Amino acid sequence: MISFLASSKPSHFGFYVHDLDLMREFYVDKLGFSITDSWEFQGSRMLFLSKDPKEHHQLVLATGRETKAPSQFNQISFEVSSLEALHENFSTIQSIASGDVIAMNHGGSWSVYFTDPEQNPIEFFAYTQTYAPPIATVPMDMKQPFQQLMEETEALIGQFPESENWNQWRERFRKTMVG
Repeated sequence: MISFLASSKPSHFGFYVHDLDLMREFYVDKLGFSITDSWEFQGSRMLFLSKDPKEHHQLVLATGRETKAPSQFNQISFEVSSLEALHENFSTIQSIASGDVIAMNHGGSWSVYFTDPEQNPIEFFAYTQTYAPPIATVPMDMKQPFQQLMEETEALIGQFPESENWNQWRERFRKTMVG
């Protein structure tokens, strides 16, 4: 692999929407993005959105999604500051979600899944202190006390001997990347 390409990192993404005004309301008013720019190009209207003053845009919403076209995303993921914040704000997430809200304990992270108004899958997640393999995934009841969820997470992680501290996992992965 060419080292220039191997060292590139994801920066932002854009997607086509049915209703730009509806999606602007969701991503700006409910998820807290700011509009940094807008543009009309070749019949498409675009909004550039960011939550980071160092980034002109992290999301681009553009008109042009065909009427019956389903979402092409597996998920659009947003990392939150902590497990506590995810737990404390679960009812807020439920209030902005379109449809069902599903909480999953992945051992290495907690995730809350729902869809935006155009059925694009959204994930809010926070890392735990420990990597666990993807198979370490169980539904989670976010209405439980935080401490009980932490105890369940520790028990889940304990079922997988390959689990390790995230820093250890990252160092091991870094070594495989540099070959």
